[in-house]
Amino acid sequence: MNDFLFVYGTLMNNIQSTIADYLHQNSDFIGEGSFPGKLYDLGSYPGAIYNAQANTLVYGHVFKLHDSQLIMKRLDFYEGINTMQPDKNEYRRELVPVLVNNDVINCWVYLYNFKTEGLKEIAG
Repeated sequence: MNDFLFVYGTLMNNIQSTIADYLHQNSDFIGEGSFPGKLYDLGSYPGAIYNAQANTLVYGHVFKLHDSQLIMKRLDFYEGINTMQPDKNEYRRELVPVLVNNDVINCWVYLYNFKTEGLKEIAG
């Protein structure tokens, strides 16, 4: 399993919560990163869309997980990932090429899974 995770919202380094603390205690911060796509305002949290041809970037933090399978299982639960009905999940977890520290690393990213029409884009 891939050991790298890119986060752009409630799990970033500067966020204090039980789940963010769990991630930070069970991983190493690699650095700030970005991937081509768009970020949308979903209310109290954001949702990202990956698009290799986008001229905009989604910025966030990259972590190297200590125990990928265990941590991803807990994060999947937090993000509402239900493998039995993936089309009904608000997010899906995918590997995305992320630019971090002048290298491209394939990272797990929780991407928004629904249509974005009518959603406000978060710039920068």
